[in-house]
Amino acid sequence: MEQHFAGAPANRGARYTRRVQLGMTSGTLGAAASLAAACGVGGDAATTQTQTAGCASRIEYFCRLRADQGVNPFILPAFAAATPKCTLEVVTMPSTELQAKLLASVVGGTPPAVVDLPPGWTKQLQAQRLLAPVDDLFKRDKLNKDDFSRGLWEQMSFAGKIWFMPGQQTNADFVLFWNKAHFREAGLDPEKGPTTITELESMLPKLTRETRGEFERVGMVPWDLYGHGNTFQAWGRAFGAEFIDERKDEITFTHPRVLKAVEFYTGWARRLDAAKVINFRTSVTPQNVHWFGSGRFSVQPLVASALAGVRQHDAAMQIGAGPMPGDTPGKPGTVSVGGWAVGAVPSPKREEAWEFMRFFGASPEGTAAVARIGDIPGWLKSPSLVELSKDPLFKAFVDGLRRAEFAQLGFYLPGGWNANPIQDIIDGKRGAREVLAEINTDANVRHAEWKSRNKQ
Repeated sequence: MEQHFAGAPANRGARYTRRVQLGMTSGTLGAAASLAAACGVGGDAATTQTQTAGCASRIEYFCRLRADQGVNPFILPAFAAATPKCTLEVVTMPSTELQAKLLASVVGGTPPAVVDLPPGWTKQLQAQRLLAPVDDLFKRDKLNKDDFSRGLWEQMSFAGKIWFMPGQQTNADFVLFWNKAHFREAGLDPEKGPTTITELESMLPKLTRETRGEFERVGMVPWDLYGHGNTFQAWGRAFGAEFIDERKDEITFTHPRVLKAVEFYTGWARRLDAAKVINFRTSVTPQNVHWFGSGRFSVQPLVASALAGVRQHDAAMQIGAGPMPGDTPGKPGTVSVGGWAVGAVPSPKREEAWEFMRFFGASPEGTAAVARIGDIPGWLKSPSLVELSKDPLFKAFVDGLRRAEFAQLGFYLPGGWNANPIQDIIDGKRGAREVLAEINTDANVRHAEWKSRNKQ
């Protein structure tokens, strides 16, 4: 997943860049902690620190502003303590502007050393020569592919090179959560979520409640798992869909299992009346909290930061967690890996960039900073994963990350694709076959054009 939005949408019209220079010496940690607008600034450093040897100069970090909960307040103070001779200049910007600003800086001869990126962007950035490989440094520091889940490793390591390290978020897309009180009231086992699509479909009518035509509670919003693209991917995997014909290098969005998945979740949109559900959701959702936190929705996949927000809003809510259901030949618990990673930009500061990447993505202190804000580190050897697993709800994320076998769809489709026509199915304007044929044709045209431009 490339971006996550919890609760009310952010003001996407705001466009701004902030540049903050942080002198990373022990004497400036207090100043760094007060600069909450910069990516990762503020809060306390981890109590145990590792002194790194590489970075002893100024490096610049292009960092996206998080729309869901602000920025990680712990990572930079921790890095500061570990690299007292390093000066890190952080440039924050909306994620929608990141690629364009990165390209402009590289073309203009003033590239940053390191950049935020979702794993699905890797091929796009590499084709534009906006990422520098780090496989030699990765091997030098005795890291290996078994340190990362299969789905993440596929995106890190294509074309015989390694391109990024895990960063601020490594998301298991998706893990399912349910309100135990709702399950009890509906006569369902509160300790057991659905493992098959059939079970889920039998639960939703029992969990949904209306009085005189108005919702009191909605069982689930299966057509909105963080937007059309993520919903399409998640249910497609759950149904065992094939999105790519690797032998022909063609997109197969008209695959029968894709069609079945889309008909499933858009069918529930029509059955529950999507517009009516959205109006209800808007009326009951607290500001800056995922709608599941309202206590008026029974089942929903969440990312880690959204779960943290829900629990902060309502600490008394009893929540169950488990794998997403599946439909044969799909299986329960299928997971794709998304989130935000960190990569080196071609520049004279590649080794300095690597020091930050390795600290962020594969050190006890760096991954502890990721975990402290309620996100999941992508390094499977992180001690923080053991600590997070002591919480049954966060254990579901850790288990999901460990079994994650799929890359983001965007990784396979660097030319882009457009899932928005699916809204026509939800609105009853067109059928699923027609819309999928349109999306498939468009995606294949984009893919062919991208390969032609990049001589793939």
